[in-house]
Amino acid sequence: MLAPTPQTGVDARRAPRGRVRRARSRRGGRVAAREAAAGSRRHQTSHTHSRASSPARATTTRSTRAGASEGDAHHQHRRACVVYDVSDRLTPYDEAWAWQKALLARALDAGEDSVDAALIVQHPPTITLGTGSTVDHLKFDADAPPDGFAVRRCERGGEATYHGPGQLVVYPILNLARSPHQADLHWYMRSLEAVALGAMRELGLDASACGRIEGLTGAWCDGHKLAAVGVRARRWVSYHGVALNVCPNLAHFAHIVPCGIDDRPVGSVSQMLRGEAGVVSRSDGASTSAAAVRASRDDDDELLSRARDALIASFVETFDLDVEISTSAPEL
Repeated sequence: MLAPTPQTGVDARRAPRGRVRRARSRRGGRVAAREAAAGSRRHQTSHTHSRASSPARATTTRSTRAGASEGDAHHQHRRACVVYDVSDRLTPYDEAWAWQKALLARALDAGEDSVDAALIVQHPPTITLGTGSTVDHLKFDADAPPDGFAVRRCERGGEATYHGPGQLVVYPILNLARSPHQADLHWYMRSLEAVALGAMRELGLDASACGRIEGLTGAWCDGHKLAAVGVRARRWVSYHGVALNVCPNLAHFAHIVPCGIDDRPVGSVSQMLRGEAGVVSRSDGASTSAAAVRASRDDDDELLSRARDALIASFVETFDLDVEISTSAPEL
């Protein structure tokens, strides 16, 4: 049977100050906030190797300092947000799910005094099903998933989705009822799509080919779906979020009909940059190229590093946040 929702505590605490760096953004500017955490991340090597510095990081230093000196009045109106970026190691889905629920409970308890938060993670291979989704979009028995895969039914909307190595998932816990956010889930989903689209363009994809497709959720490039969005809110505090395919094994998507869409390809930033075909997965089979089936290339580690920079920068800018970045997990 599908695993039930794990039980969690409600006393999640902020990460130790010594492991936190601050980054600020002004709307309309381009900021790569993760520069502030780069120094504390260099020693972590469980899923990545040495990383070259990127132009985005150089931009961060300048933009962060400018924001601190020029935007004091605007800064007072920005929402504070702690970003827990633990994406350079694989986090089991249940663990990240528990973190979300604990941060959600903390925000609900704090009410008007709540501080926004977000998690950035990579998962081991996991198939998630939205609260009302059908198992008909699974190409296997839900009680006997492929070796190495987990299956979970969760609270978000939407159909079957794949999470796995090479995909960066952002789980924001935002009080949407507080300015500058909006208590509107349509606005929120479009904003999450904007986060992914901003990162995709920063990573070098053709800006003219990146966008939305009418009637479908997510972020797309040249007809390929590169980012999936699935959300839930409780008393206007959000959880779940957006998943960007940076360099996953696209063949894993062939185990499902991704998001219930069987006539359009799933793609990744890496695959698009190489000019290769994505994966179209129907209930009766899947079309995959040899390039899509092969495992991540060595240079994908550097791409993942740049993708973290780009995602955090786009998240900060889209939601107009004053961010502290921690490379430690939330303390529950």
